[in-house]
Amino acid sequence: MAKIEARLAALGLTLPPAYAPPPGVHLPYVSVRLIGDRAIIAGHGPQSPEGPLAEPFGKVGRAVTLEQGYAAAKLTALSILGNLKRALGDLGRVTQ
Repeated sequence: MAKIEARLAALGLTLPPAYAPPPGVHLPYVSVRLIGDRAIIAGHGPQSPEGPLAEPFGKVGRAVTLEQGYAAAKLTALSILGNLKRALGDLGRVTQ
């Protein structure tokens, strides 16, 4: 296991599998596009460890509490890292 993945595991964090949109839904973008030595990241949201989008949905301060917003941000970051790992093969390749 690579160094970063080992650190995530030690923190009890799990990278989710690739997001599969519902049947009949086509996403008009790719989540990670590699261009030279850069990764362009787009269209991520909070994803549960099993793969589907995680609730609650809405704006912080209106439909979502601040604590729920922090939790959603954490799940979104894990979704991004999961897609980067699949695109790069190793999160150790991320330098900035």
